[in-house]
Formats: sequence, C-alpha cells, structure tokens
Amino acid sequence: MTTPYFDFITSLIGAAKAEADKLAAHTGHHGLSGEIRELAAKRCIEPFLTQSFRCGSGKVIDSLQNKSDQADIVVYHKRTAPPVFFSGQLGLFPVECVRYVFEVKSTLTATEIRDANKKFRAIAGLKSYPKREADGSITCGSMPATVLLAFSSDIAGDELERYLKYTEDHFPPCVVLCVLGKGYWFFADGKWHGAQVVPNMPPYAEFALFITGLMNTLSSEECTIRPFNPGPYVDAADVILQAMNLKDMDTPPPFFRN
Repeated sequence: MTTPYFDFITSLIGAAKAEADKLAAHTGHHGLSGEIRELAAKRCIEPFLTQSFRCGSGKVIDSLQNKSDQADIVVYHKRTAPPVFFSGQLGLFPVECVRYVFEVKSTLTATEIRDANKKFRAIAGLKSYPKREADGSITCGSMPATVLLAFSSDIAGDELERYLKYTEDHFPPCVVLCVLGKGYWFFADGKWHGAQVVPNMPPYAEFALFITGLMNTLSSEECTIRPFNPGPYVDAADVILQAMNLKDMDTPPPFFRN
C-alpha cells in the first residue's frame, strides 16, 4: 500500500510528463520540446525544496572566474551567496551556494549522455571555497551533486549499464541518474546504488525514490550550510586599488584597511 506522500509525488510527475508530452508533440521543435520538459521537471521539484533552497537556471561560477555551461535546473541555497539574476530565475550562481545541477533530457540517448557528461565536467572544473595552502596548492570544498533526469529512453535495456558504457571518467560526471520508466541510481562511496524499474513497481516509483533522496539531503543541510564570504566574487577593493594605482602602496587608504 502506498502512502499519500508517495501518491502525491508520482501523480505530480505523471501529470507533468503527460502534459509535456502533449505540448511537445505539437511544437515540432527539439529545443522548445526540451524547454517544455525543463519547466515540467522544475514544477515537480520545487514543492519538495526545504525553506532555504530555490530553483533557477543558468550558469554556475566560482570566485576564480571559471564558469559552467548552461544548466537546465540549479537548486541553490538562497541564504549563502545571492545569485546574479538577469531575468526571472535565469542567472549566475556562485558554486558555494549550489546544491544540485540538473540536465533534463526529453529522451535519453547515447548522444544526450555525452552532452550531459560534457556539461557536468565543466561543473567539476569549478573551485568551491578555494584556499591556497602554504605550498601554493589550492584546496577546495564540496561540490554540487549533478543529476541527469530523463523523461524517456531510446533503449529497452539497462540504463545504468548504458550510461557507464559512455562514461570513461574515474569519477562519474553525473552522480544521480533518474530515467522515468527505467530506474533511479546514485553514486556514493565509490559505487552505484539504486533500483531498476520492474513490472510490479508502482508507476514513477523511481522518481519518488529520487525525490526522497533530494529531500533527505536538503533537510540534513538546512541548518548546517558552511559559512561563505562572497567578497571575492565582487573583488571591488582590488579593482578600485588598481584603478587608483594604490595596490602596491605600503599604507592603503583607511576604507581599504581590515
């Protein structure tokens, strides 16, 4: 017997998928169909975010001027560092405030796997909480979880097996894989865990498993987010000092002193 919470999650994604499929069938445009499913996915994720987290889309950046590719959905902590929004929910997100980065696919194919991995590798290249050590090396903090969410698949076989076939990385670029009608898997402690859809499983149980993991993670981090100093992203003092030719002065003006 399923619970009301389980039924709410599965009915939400079921209705969203049906609506997105219907709308996408009439667009005749691959890019627009993808955007329709991104919006549908966002509507199915937002109700389960805890108080401090929000959804957006855009690029993830770090304080060393690195940036990711465009991300379909970004789940960020709004109490750490404010994103720079261009319009609505589209913006630039400091990596320290990002918890999840999603790639949403209408139909998962080998090509889409390669595309998602390329974008996730750009995320892995960012530096979170960078700190220069005495030996000159840079140590970093934890990184966002990367999620590949697909509304369907072009194969009948094992989806995780197919993903691994096209992923040669020592550490997988995607650490969460959820394919509707196929299964849900996550990478932790050096190996993959999860469940493949079987005939007796309730519809969209794989999405309920994913949402359970997301809620557990966000709830556990709600009050334990690491303190963050957003100053390096602005770097205003250094910019002004360079403009005033004061950077090398022994005694900077009072308003630049700590």
